[in-house]
Amino acid sequence: MNLRSSLKRVNYYSLLIAYILISCTVEKEKAGTGFESNLVLADSLILHLDARSTPEFNFHQVSKFSGNESLINLNLVNKSLDFFSLSTGKMFHRISFSSEGPGAVADLGGFYYLNEDSIFVFQKMSFYNTALMDSKGIIHKKYSPIGIESQLMPGLINHFSNSTNPTYFVNKSLYFDQGVLKDTAVPGVLAEEYQLSGKVNLTNDTIKLFPNSGFPNYYVDKALPIYISISSRILDSNSKWIYSWNALDSILVYDLEMNNKRPIYSKSKYKINDIHSVTNTSLSGALELVISNTHYVKIIYDPHKNKYIRFAQIGRTFDPKVDNNISAIFKNDFSVMIYDENWELQDEYLFAGRTYNLYHSFIGEKGLYLAKTNPFYKNLNEDKVVFEIYEIK
Repeated sequence: MNLRSSLKRVNYYSLLIAYILISCTVEKEKAGTGFESNLVLADSLILHLDARSTPEFNFHQVSKFSGNESLINLNLVNKSLDFFSLSTGKMFHRISFSSEGPGAVADLGGFYYLNEDSIFVFQKMSFYNTALMDSKGIIHKKYSPIGIESQLMPGLINHFSNSTNPTYFVNKSLYFDQGVLKDTAVPGVLAEEYQLSGKVNLTNDTIKLFPNSGFPNYYVDKALPIYISISSRILDSNSKWIYSWNALDSILVYDLEMNNKRPIYSKSKYKINDIHSVTNTSLSGALELVISNTHYVKIIYDPHKNKYIRFAQIGRTFDPKVDNNISAIFKNDFSVMIYDENWELQDEYLFAGRTYNLYHSFIGEKGLYLAKTNPFYKNLNEDKVVFEIYEIK
């Protein structure tokens, strides 16, 4: 909105004042700068990229490294683990992976940083040849755990680990989620008895799947595109799993072994309708469902403030002429829902689309970092990435 040009057209003083007040309120909420007082734009950070860095942060983790609070990013383009200081924005360490020889790490699919001596690096869609290395890149051990013969696809673990659904190391085990290898838009697929979560016992190199880790009841009588049939999950400081399913209003809380499910109903104020089944839909039909319906896409935990942050992507009118692939979802506005430690929703803030990439968001000591890496952002720069930092009150 061009506020200055709009005001020139206003002739009446009272209308002018009303227009200014309304416009400022809308713009303030749109910008996410703290329409209330729980989320305030406080600072920014520029990450400086070198010739081998990438502005893609789909596989990242925030942790301490060499005394620095660091953003650790899995660089799939140049096959490395890049360490950026969150105080200076500079990359100060890199672990490069060899694709050949006895120390080869091929088909990178994720990582988990425990400390400088213990970094797990996973292959894509598998636990086969999971490498345990140190920060110098020296591999100390490789794991190839035995698969489960009793599951729907015997012996196969479709493991994935990214920033929306990371694998964790707890009690000498790797806790993970796995993806579905079937088309969830086909009737009956979501009703099958899946076990989507489990753990790898690193002591005996075996895998256990959790019986209560299938799709929530909401999904079982539906047929939905895979983009709507996934979840984001994190582990909080109380060793509770927090699941946010894309189509489900309720947040699901489990204990470490996926028992004692506790649903917490929490619907975005921008979600008008429930998402309905679309059986065997075309690509265009699937895109329309995703783009035009408000749904949840990511949940993260703030260990510094003991709060939870959930992201909702806001539905908009679908245009088949230009919305022809899934990247069109980055045009949508999104909201940030903030919960306290008792799961009381403190507020929900609206952010305009086309600027931030919420999948690249993370929590640091200063607050919520939102990356200006949206593919439709006009000021994308190959040499630097700008993060805006929002303080969570």
